[in-house]
Amino acid sequence: MNTRRPMTLNEVRKRGLSYRRLDFWATRGWIRPTHAGGSGNTRVWPEAELRIADLMRRLTAAGLAADVAARAARACVEGDRLLVTIGPGVVLAIDTDLLAEEARQP
Repeated sequence: MNTRRPMTLNEVRKRGLSYRRLDFWATRGWIRPTHAGGSGNTRVWPEAELRIADLMRRLTAAGLAADVAARAARACVEGDRLLVTIGPGVVLAIDTDLLAEEARQP
């Protein structure tokens, strides 16, 4: 997954992730902007955090709770782990080839 071109905030939002959801997830600590100043300040989103948010969006759409989706997405993006334990006896397999293919679609 690390060979993909950088993802932009607009690309993530076009895929169905609203600013409100990004804000909620950031407030919970599931995604981390590099600058999250007070009211009126713009957040700066590192490309890895946008990839985590995008994967979280897909995982929550598939039915995972947001906190579980956050752990799985971070493990996949930061550690390039393709198998993520999400509970006792439950392992999530993430197909990075399929993710890359989906990312190329407009």
